[in-house]
Amino acid sequence: MPDYRKLNERRIKEATNSGVFMDALVRSLQAALYGLVIDWVSGKIETVDGRMKYSASNLGKVAGLYLLFERFSKSYQKTVLGGILDRAARIFGLTKEYYDEIKPAPESVQDAARRLTLQRWGYNVNTKQLIPGGYMEKLFANEGVARNVAGLVNRAIAGQMSLADFQKQFRKVFIGRPGQGMLERYWKTNSFDLFQKIDRAANLVYADRLGLEYAIYSGTVMDTTRPWCENHVNKVFSRDEIDAWKNQSWQGKITIGYDPYLDAGGFNCRHHWSFISTPIAEHLRPELKK
Repeated sequence: MPDYRKLNERRIKEATNSGVFMDALVRSLQAALYGLVIDWVSGKIETVDGRMKYSASNLGKVAGLYLLFERFSKSYQKTVLGGILDRAARIFGLTKEYYDEIKPAPESVQDAARRLTLQRWGYNVNTKQLIPGGYMEKLFANEGVARNVAGLVNRAIAGQMSLADFQKQFRKVFIGRPGQGMLERYWKTNSFDLFQKIDRAANLVYADRLGLEYAIYSGTVMDTTRPWCENHVNKVFSRDEIDAWKNQSWQGKITIGYDPYLDAGGFNCRHHWSFISTPIAEHLRPELKK
């Protein structure tokens, strides 16, 4: 039997580590944006005795924050997209290693897995551009954060807050505890299982192109694991059995547009499909032998 288990574990671990890496990257960019906002407020808003002046002029200046966010968003998108593509490339490389053990694939399959997977999540490999209306374009849509920040500055001006107090209060709201900052919350809400989804999509391309009919529902069990996943994890399933998940119900299942191959156990699921050859499936699950 091929030594696919360790390769499988490496691929799954990389997806988890990629999520952690990207969370940290977004938090660092959030801190940079905090500094830009504080510098902007300190340089643009008129003060009297250290307090923001409540005036039409000051309130009118707040619109300039949107230009600041627009400039920041360009560098933010470039940096975060670069991080996503880099970590996705690692997953694609480990996926190739995995299938080299299961059933070696020609280069055309490897290229298709990368191209179709990234296309599914809103990135055109050929043009190196985000696909309009795609997942990734929405992932970078931080207009709501800009509106919230502008509202905070407007209220600070109306309340004639001191710059020192504003800086302190704004830091609590904008950065806060790890994972609770304004940019972070939007990012984590919309990208929680991004790399698991990338892995599932890539595996599905390999399985379709290589004609693989069985998969292991791979992963680990944690305190937060839903009962459905705990009952199915690390077991072998046929495509017919996986397709049947569409017609079954459990807590946490996505109710609209659910696809068992891409969504697995549902919202925020960290499990993976690892397709295997028929001989491996029959070895792991003898009752499949005809």
